[in-house]
Amino acid sequence: SMIVGNLTSAYLLTGDKKYVEPAMKHVRAWFINQKTRMNPHLLYAQAIQGIATGRGIGIIDTIHLIEVVQSLIRLEKAGLLSEEEIKQTKAWFAAYLTWMSTHPYGTDEMNATNNHATCWAMQAAIFAKYTGNQEMMDICAERYKNIFLVNQMKEDGSFPRELNRTKPYGYSLFNLDAMATLCE
Repeated sequence: SMIVGNLTSAYLLTGDKKYVEPAMKHVRAWFINQKTRMNPHLLYAQAIQGIATGRGIGIIDTIHLIEVVQSLIRLEKAGLLSEEEIKQTKAWFAAYLTWMSTHPYGTDEMNATNNHATCWAMQAAIFAKYTGNQEMMDICAERYKNIFLVNQMKEDGSFPRELNRTKPYGYSLFNLDAMATLCE
């Protein structure tokens, strides 16, 4: 995600297309090529040998895929992606979005009461934007206005659930950043 985001940023800053192909090489390997792509689910995320084959809290680890989607949006807008690349990447992110909104790992994260739910919605919103899923974008906006602000943030701007955790300052900043990104 960092490589794709950085290469796309280099293209956007310079206009030099030499940055696009290396970015797309990673996109093709991770999201398009059937032999190498990541499966559009996180069934084994944050697995603990002998205890859990995977856990929903691993969904927070894919927040950096937002950079990939932001890059794909910009590269598509610039006319630098083939129709097949657009079709395949949107199919991958649509499948991942479906998984994270229907599998118990995903619904557990969606219904968490702290930054995990915010990060779920932040991801779901951008993946929905990219794939044209207006219904999911509306769900994320509704959750922000009627659940996250109401249940996570106090009137003084603090996040009580984050303040009760092991790294209160870091978790509070992380949640604030996720909320701002979700709004964007």
